[in-house]
Amino acid sequence: MSATYVYGLIAADADLPEDLAGLGPSGSVSTVAHGKLAAIVSDVPLDRPLGTRDDLLAHERVVDSVVNHTTVLPMRFPAVIEEDGLVEELLEPHQEHFLAILDRLDGKVQYTLRARYEQDVLLQEILEEDEQIRQLHEQVRELPEDAAYYDRVKLGELIVRALEKRREVDAVDIVERLEPFAADVSTTTPSQPEDVVIAAFLVDRDAVPAFDEAVEELGRDTHEWLRLRLLGPLAPYDFIPQE
Repeated sequence: MSATYVYGLIAADADLPEDLAGLGPSGSVSTVAHGKLAAIVSDVPLDRPLGTRDDLLAHERVVDSVVNHTTVLPMRFPAVIEEDGLVEELLEPHQEHFLAILDRLDGKVQYTLRARYEQDVLLQEILEEDEQIRQLHEQVRELPEDAAYYDRVKLGELIVRALEKRREVDAVDIVERLEPFAADVSTTTPSQPEDVVIAAFLVDRDAVPAFDEAVEELGRDTHEWLRLRLLGPLAPYDFIPQE
């Protein structure tokens, strides 16, 4: 038996873009159709396990190229199945479920926005707005490093709390400004203190220009204290049911 790599699912009558390069040794990408559903597939490396960064990038490159041509239900990396089981285990028993998801995603793409504070600017704003933090900051600056140890710890704690409070407000504001231009929104809890929000927006293709303009306007309004990074159009990974 041979293994097959599956990038995602599309409607059986949809076409793939030309010149797709897969992660397998042949580099060839094709489809296997069953009923109204088709799997985007390629061969897989036989001499090593999958999981390298290049493998992941190849997976994303194929799926994000397809999303520019048609609606795609992306598979989670890495998705390997025995060739004989592609239809019997994947396409046939789950066809109605997959088709329902494709119908919900039809005509939509994902954009992912990451907003990050300009730390120096934000710290200055916190010092200007919070008298307790400002006074403690000035006190610490005037004391020797050893003598100011506990004050420095307290200052750090106060700044972190102020930052968290500010982030709660700013994250909501960012999402609320862009939400009207999206069919759905999915947010991820930031792992870094300077990150304000990481949000995925499911956007109708027809609404992309308006969404882009809304992001541009947000950038103009916040450029002094916020850095925005927008990725897309992407396959709608954040809007696939988890079951």
